[in-house]
Amino acid sequence: LTPTRQAGVCAFYGECGRNPEVNVSLVASQVPCLSNTPARVASGALLSLLRSVCPELARGDNDTTRVCCSYAQLSALRFSVGLSGAVLARCPACARNFANLYCHNICSPDQSLFTNVTRVINSTAVPGARAVLEYQLFYRRRYAEAAFTSCQGVRLPATGGYAISTMCGRYGAELCTAQRWLDFQGDKNNGLAPLQIDFQLLPNGSEPGEGIVPLDAPVWGCDQAPGSDQEPCSCQDCAQACPPVVPPAGPPPPFRIGRADGVLVICVLIFGVLALAFVVAALCRRGKAEA
Repeated sequence: LTPTRQAGVCAFYGECGRNPEVNVSLVASQVPCLSNTPARVASGALLSLLRSVCPELARGDNDTTRVCCSYAQLSALRFSVGLSGAVLARCPACARNFANLYCHNICSPDQSLFTNVTRVINSTAVPGARAVLEYQLFYRRRYAEAAFTSCQGVRLPATGGYAISTMCGRYGAELCTAQRWLDFQGDKNNGLAPLQIDFQLLPNGSEPGEGIVPLDAPVWGCDQAPGSDQEPCSCQDCAQACPPVVPPAGPPPPFRIGRADGVLVICVLIFGVLALAFVVAALCRRGKAEA
């Protein structure tokens, strides 16, 4: 369902109504329309909103920035990013990395390179269009794990636990991995996802074929500031941001006299002096006794 794979081409675009397979959702999100077509030029209000929600995708002026999302899709993304940002706000790098996962997923102009639509239905909201119900996303494992690592230590002040525990389903924080973290985000039964997303994490150097190029975007470490007006994560939320621990001073070097153990040499000398004194005293007593 995504036959054309090249830079500047979308896999889907626009909104095609609600997913009939999702009965319970905390967010009234819509699924996209199948659209394996060239990315659209972002201008005016769309470009302004893109610079606010997905600044990394704003590549210049009105003539050079292209996207695969409509204004309505980007507005919905802004709302979703706001929800996650409330949980991850203690660590700006983590919040930005998490938002970028969805920015690339929904708006990247090169969407067709790492997206493979696998299931659609005829849309009831948009006549003649087909609504996307499921697709695959191909990421470099390095990219996914770096984004996950930047969020792994972020805590929730209200509970004292880790924010990642609320984003990994039944696995919680201790058993959560990058794959499980993303799988939960793409589960249509999690109450937030409008459709099913199958995340494929590929090791460095491996190629899936069929023209697919796994996404491998830049990621900020939790000890880095994603913007000039932001700070790195705190030490409490990011071990890498903690000041280095100065190791305690090692034991002093052993006391030596020449190549010999200094304590042993002194003990031998003291013993020798005492022995000599004992002998001298004994000889003196013997001399007095004979006199």
